[in-house]
Amino acid sequence: MKRRTSSTVTAIGALALVTFVLPPVYAQRQSSQTSQRSDVGTSAKRVDLDRTSGFTLGLYTLAVPGLSITGQDVEGAFQTDFGQGLGVSVDYGFNRMFSAYASLDIAKQRTSTGTYPSGDLGLSHFEVGGRLNLHTTDPNTIPYVSASVGRRSLAAYVTDDETGDSGDMDISGYMLGVGGGIRHFFSPSLALDGGVELGFGSFNHLNTNGISGDWLVNSTTSIRLRAGLSWRP
Repeated sequence: MKRRTSSTVTAIGALALVTFVLPPVYAQRQSSQTSQRSDVGTSAKRVDLDRTSGFTLGLYTLAVPGLSITGQDVEGAFQTDFGQGLGVSVDYGFNRMFSAYASLDIAKQRTSTGTYPSGDLGLSHFEVGGRLNLHTTDPNTIPYVSASVGRRSLAAYVTDDETGDSGDMDISGYMLGVGGGIRHFFSPSLALDGGVELGFGSFNHLNTNGISGDWLVNSTTSIRLRAGLSWRP
């Protein structure tokens, strides 16, 4: 009888242990695991939010439609054909929203048929500006808009088909730029970056064989399509 009573007491004690002790321990363990996952998620989210802060280096390819320069000092139009090129940029993000950048690129363009003097020209853009990052619900994809000031130049060693004379030619002028693009991050430090830039202003300074002066021309819009990679050290 006593042995049966002892067994009953032991069973009741075991049942009490299972009922009152194990659930709180299990719940505490689950809470700890959930907290760890939450901390990891918060940390990952924090990394995502910081992707536009600090220095970023960029390397990109260009596609540039031809230009047309007209004006008082141009007979007809000075025109170039579609060209391609390369560029580099450096970006510094002050916070999630705003960043400053500088870029330099050059594309090879040939003068159009019937344009004098003829030859292959290098169209370069140097600009300094700012970007506004437009964060979305996807931390890996960040659109942006930009505004800049800078200088454009068309330079080459050309030949005048009418006289046969050859020499250096440089047509340049200041510009205002606007643009937009999108960055898609593969990791916190590497992203695919693509966009379009519009440059407004006139190529109103002409330098031919060391002789320079003003060139009375109209405003010309340049369009650059960019695609490349950006890397955040």
